[in-house]
Amino acid sequence: MNLQTRRWLLAPLRQLRTRMLIRRHGPTLPYDTAWALITLHTTPDEAALVRAWTRENPVGPPGIHYDHWHELPWAEQQRRHAWLQRHGRSPIQLLELEAGLILSTGLHVLDWSRPPEHAPPHGSPPNPSPGVGRQS
Repeated sequence: MNLQTRRWLLAPLRQLRTRMLIRRHGPTLPYDTAWALITLHTTPDEAALVRAWTRENPVGPPGIHYDHWHELPWAEQQRRHAWLQRHGRSPIQLLELEAGLILSTGLHVLDWSRPPEHAPPHGSPPNPSPGVGRQS
């Protein structure tokens, strides 16, 4: 039995939340990272489990990193604009996890960068101005 099947059998609600986070965040969030974030959000006492997993499966430098807005496809920019207008923060930021906790577990998280200050009107092509990748 593979790992994802075992996770579904042992913690179905956590798996459902993981899938929802992936769907809300978009295709740049890997399943394992989403699972670790949901684990830290729902049961912070299991940080040692996440820390052990990240030691065995390193992906990149630990911490919260941001993608580049200008490199996103137009449809993804529109989807994120709509989400941010409704919720004000990215799906990962809505989990309200402390950056220090993510850093201490060794997770590499790629979150949404902020959109440019002056967003183009709805339906017009994006402005090719460069976005800024930040690192906490």
